Amino acid sequence: MLTMKSARLTRCCFGLALLAFLAGCAVPQRFWPQKDIQASGLGGTTGTVTVLIASRSSEFKELLVAELQQQLSAAGIQQKTVGVEDLKKVDAADYAAVVVINTCLAWGLDHDVETFLSRQRATDNVILLTTSGDGIWLPAKKGRDFDAVSGASIPANVNAVAGDLFARIENRLKLKSRSDTR
Repeated sequence: MLTMKSARLTRCCFGLALLAFLAGCAVPQRFWPQKDIQASGLGGTTGTVTVLIASRSSEFKELLVAELQQQLSAAGIQQKTVGVEDLKKVDAADYAAVVVINTCLAWGLDHDVETFLSRQRATDNVILLTTSGDGIWLPAKKGRDFDAVSGASIPANVNAVAGDLFARIENRLKLKSRSDTR
């Protein structure tokens, strides 16, 4: 009888410790989210389609956004950059493409990004890059049709990642242009 009680107590303590650990990993992102990148106005050719870039801030993300802005500008594509927190005011349908650059936190999607995706009517023009330690974590799509990309925050990979994102943006713009001509 005593061993049954001690086994139950051990399981209960282990369960509470696991719950506390998981909550301890997830709660900080709500109270102390990562800092956002500095917002910038429109760049590129006026009168063209606009690509929105929303990002958190880190050395890698700032280098990536700068390279992506340069590639978009060279292609004559207008772009606007905002922080992830500003996504609460964004309707993805107002842009030809929306690139969201965030970090996997506590084995999950950034809360602000999840909220943004959940309130969109359509997400087919959204490209979501999530960085993680090993660079392979992808969010659950939950029936949504956004383009999920993963990667590690390695500054040496900035050009390759920016090139991949730019190709995905170009693909969205081609699809949008085909649907607009119908």
